Amino acid sequence: MTDGIKRTIFVIAAVVAVAVMFSIWWFIHRSEIPVPNENAVAMELLVEKLSGPGYFNAPVTGTPDADGPWIVLEDVRSQKDRVILERHWGGSERVELDRLISQLAEPKPERMVGGYRILLERLNLALDAIKK
Repeated sequence: MTDGIKRTIFVIAAVVAVAVMFSIWWFIHRSEIPVPNENAVAMELLVEKLSGPGYFNAPVTGTPDADGPWIVLEDVRSQKDRVILERHWGGSERVELDRLISQLAEPKPERMVGGYRILLERLNLALDAIKK
């Protein structure tokens, strides 16, 4: 074999070796790439979609719950007329909204304080199901 052929074979072998080593390194370290939490991403997209004047909004004051943004019934009642007005709803939709609110209301975990609350995303998602 001539020196030129030996040199060519050596270069090809070196390129293949580097490619194999890079592939092994990538396979081992690819798990270090942060994979976003699908549930968190979906919830962010849902919150973004279900916001605006035609939806209920979380109160600005107060501490958020760890299990999601909840809204107490007093805040729901204070925003109900605005949501109905923004959506151009009439009497039948108002009745349907009242039924929906009572259906989604849950007692607060600290039952001694009392009161009910609704998961904000669940309420706003259910609003879109009410047909005009």
